[in-house]
Amino acid sequence: MKLKNLCVGLFTSVLFLVSCSSDDLTEKETPLGAYDKGVFILNEGNFGTPNASVSFVSNDLATFQNNIFGLVNIPKVLGDVAQSMSFSGDNAFIVVNNSNEIEVVDRHSFKNLVTITAHLEQPRYSVPLNGKLYVTNAVSQAVTVYDANTYAYLASVAIHKTVEKIIAANGKLYVMNGAYGSGNEITVINPATNTVSATITVEEGVNSIEEKNGSVYVLCGNANRSKLFKINATTDTAVSITSETLKDARNMDIEGNSIYYTKGNGVYSMGLNAAAFTETPLFTVTDNSFSTFYGFGVIDGKIYSGDANGFTQDGVVTVYSTSGTVLKTITVNKGPNGFYSNN
Repeated sequence: MKLKNLCVGLFTSVLFLVSCSSDDLTEKETPLGAYDKGVFILNEGNFGTPNASVSFVSNDLATFQNNIFGLVNIPKVLGDVAQSMSFSGDNAFIVVNNSNEIEVVDRHSFKNLVTITAHLEQPRYSVPLNGKLYVTNAVSQAVTVYDANTYAYLASVAIHKTVEKIIAANGKLYVMNGAYGSGNEITVINPATNTVSATITVEEGVNSIEEKNGSVYVLCGNANRSKLFKINATTDTAVSITSETLKDARNMDIEGNSIYYTKGNGVYSMGLNAAAFTETPLFTVTDNSFSTFYGFGVIDGKIYSGDANGFTQDGVVTVYSTSGTVLKTITVNKGPNGFYSNN
């Protein structure tokens, strides 16, 4: 009798453990919200009109939804010119340039949490670091600092020159001092003191900056040449490679051990430690004047291209394999300018 009860108890315990293991596995695989496990497409909209929006496509490209901010936060609209996004924990920070706002949303549900407005003057890009959010501002030419949890304004770092894209590397901040084909410097900020610690001269036409494995990569392109700089984020010294034949390279993104970039209507790739630019494209797209590659990104082995269609009609996003096979074509809203993984 005791043996029978023991066997029944053991069998019940095994079932309980199996049940718990199954539940735990299911819980881990369940998305955290409607917009988990996919890519956000930022559509800046028409300047002077509050028609900025965010689209969402799932990683497998099977699920797509336009204007998720508007749908989730009725009747609130995103605003005028959605410029960029960054993430900290469960939050996403949407920089809305001409509205002088940062909309903070839950990155999984896209529910609006708060709107930051203090000391923003044509904000451009943001990056979180050590519990703070750093934002570049075109008009004030300063980097404004906020608590990334309470959203309170903390400080401003005056740069006194163009401030554009900003990244964090090795506990420091690197700000691109160039936009629209001009500029040749990178400003380094010490976040412990909110002061400029170094200025690094690169090539005229700085247009892209990325961090990878503790190094800072800066792409510059002009009518005479293209240059890629690799900055040691410990010493802030740089080495570079140059192409005099592949001119005006732009739109750099890094995935894995590959650097992707565009030139004209071509997509190119080279290794992180390449000694020279690759001058043969992986593939080309149809040229559409300045609208071509208005947005560009590489996520999970897929290349995302945004065509702004001259801002006269809705934009088109095309997703390619790295060999140029079209995987998906999506009609989004006006001015698709960026792609952001939400995994």
